[in-house]
Amino acid sequence: MNISQTGKWTGVASALVLAVSFFLPWVSWETNAITGGDIALGNFFRIADEKFGLGNPFPQFEFAFRAFWLIPMLAIVVIVLLGTKKKTMLPAFMAGAMSLSLVIVYYLFSGKLSELGVSKSVSPWFYVQALSAVVLIISAGSKNRLINTGFVILVAAGTWFGFGIVSKQAEDKMMGETHASTESIKEDYTLSADDLIKEFLVNDTAANKKYTEKVLVVSGFVSESAVAADSTGTVSFADSTGSYAIFSIDKGQMEKVKLIKKGDAATVKGICSGGMFSEILGTTSITFKRSTIISK
Repeated sequence: MNISQTGKWTGVASALVLAVSFFLPWVSWETNAITGGDIALGNFFRIADEKFGLGNPFPQFEFAFRAFWLIPMLAIVVIVLLGTKKKTMLPAFMAGAMSLSLVIVYYLFSGKLSELGVSKSVSPWFYVQALSAVVLIISAGSKNRLINTGFVILVAAGTWFGFGIVSKQAEDKMMGETHASTESIKEDYTLSADDLIKEFLVNDTAANKKYTEKVLVVSGFVSESAVAADSTGTVSFADSTGSYAIFSIDKGQMEKVKLIKKGDAATVKGICSGGMFSEILGTTSITFKRSTIISK
C-alpha cells in the first residue's frame, strides 16, 4: 500500500469514527450523560439550565446550533469523496474544524459547571472525537501538512479565545440583570431548607412540578459556601441524608458569600431549577439560579 492509499484509508477511518462518536457520550454532569449530538438537539443548554442553573446566555442564537448536524453529514461526504478519489479538503476541513471547536466548548463549559459545584467526568469518546477531527484534517485536507497543522492550531486557539469572550459578555449581562431581577420578583414560596429537601425526597416528581422555575425564599443552616476562582459563589443547605439545595449567587454579593461560614443561619432567594436524585450517591440535589442572599 503506497502513501496515498494509506492517507485515503486513514481519512476514511477518521471520518467514520468522527460520525459515529458524535452520537456517543462525551461528558457527564452528575448523572447526566451528554452526547455530541445533544448540542444540535437542543439538550446541551436545556439540561445545564434545568439541572444546574447555567443556561445559554444568548438563547436568541439557539437555532444556530443545528448547524452541528453538519459534522456527521460532512464526515460521510468525505468518505464518499475518498472512495471516488475526489478532492476532500473543504469538507474535511469543515467537519474537523466544527468537531474540534465543539469538543473544546464541551470541555470549557463543563469546567464552568464544575466551578458551580457540579461533578463532571469526560468520556473516552470525547478524546476519540477530538483525535479523529485532528487526524481527518491532516490526512484528508491539504497535501501540505504544515498548512493542516496550522489550521488545527488556529481553530483550537480561536475557539478557546472566542469562548472566553462570550463567557465574559454573559457574565457582564448576568451581573446587570441577576440581582435586580431576582430582588424585584415576588416569591412564590417561603420555607425552610429542611422542608424543601424533604418534599423532594418524598416525591421528587411532584416537587419538581411544584417548584421548578418558581421563586423561593429558603432559610436554614449553611452546610457549605464557596467562591470560585472566577468569582462565582454558591451557598448550600444540606440535611442528614446528604441531600442538599445549592444556590448560585449573584456576583455582586460575593462579599456576603465570603462572610458566610458553615453552620451560619441564612436566608436565600432564588429561582429553582429543579431537583435530581443520584442513583450512585443515593442523594437528591436541588439547584437554584439567579440567587441573592436576603439575610445572614
